[in-house]
Amino acid sequence: MRNEIVNSLQQKGDLLPVPEVILALQNLTNDPNCNVDDIHRLLKADLVLSGKIITMSNSSYYAGGREKADNLQEAIVRLGVYVVLDICYAAELPKAFEKSQTFDQAQFWKHSLATGYLSSLLANKLINEQKPLDASFLSGLVHDVGILVLDYLIPEEYNKFLSVKDISSSEQPIEMLEREFFGIDHQELGGMFLQKWWQLPSLVIETVTDHHRNLINDSNGITLAYIVNAANKLANEHEISHPLMTQYKEEVSEEFLLKTGIENSELALFVEKTKIGLLAFEDLFDS
Repeated sequence: MRNEIVNSLQQKGDLLPVPEVILALQNLTNDPNCNVDDIHRLLKADLVLSGKIITMSNSSYYAGGREKADNLQEAIVRLGVYVVLDICYAAELPKAFEKSQTFDQAQFWKHSLATGYLSSLLANKLINEQKPLDASFLSGLVHDVGILVLDYLIPEEYNKFLSVKDISSSEQPIEMLEREFFGIDHQELGGMFLQKWWQLPSLVIETVTDHHRNLINDSNGITLAYIVNAANKLANEHEISHPLMTQYKEEVSEEFLLKTGIENSELALFVEKTKIGLLAFEDLFDS
């Protein structure tokens, strides 16, 4: 079935592209001469999205006790260009897929958002390079997009897969079950989708493709895929879990703690901060 799925992904004409405002914003952030005024001019025409950005900038997660941002320009200055882009992705991407009939899509995006937050928090602790820092939230947010793509491309077969493999009772991780049934898993398909249809940064695509492989490259330090892998596990551990969880449970390993020097108490603080961030985003998914 692998070839059928890959061919369908390459040829299907009704897969939704990235919303135009996000594509334009992404292009702006890639311009070294981009500034706050450029971002403001682009976003001010979208009153709904502008309102969401202002609301998020005044949330407890982002405001940090500072005075209220009264307008879009103040909100952009407070958040920074890349956080504004992250908020736009988180607000708009759930609209790109029809609601699934086979699993709870709201729970899916809550887990994805939590993984994005945790990836960003871990990356800020562990990575010094700007490029992976800028890509950390988005990589966590879209790490499981391949599941949505499978459900979208082959809904009947995907529903059969969930039934035949008895996902909730299986002792194997879902990506292993997918490879057995389809010949491809959601991380590989997700990377293909992001490259073909959304043209996200190459680092995001690489991270999505590798996030279940628990990669760490000693020659280059800690990889973003390794961080997203840990963030995904951490979200699942703390009841911000994926809707298609099997009985296979993975916790953040002692190897990760030793390699990174992070204490369990610090991970707990990251989880609490993530929960605050999730509360701030609740209205975005309802509007």
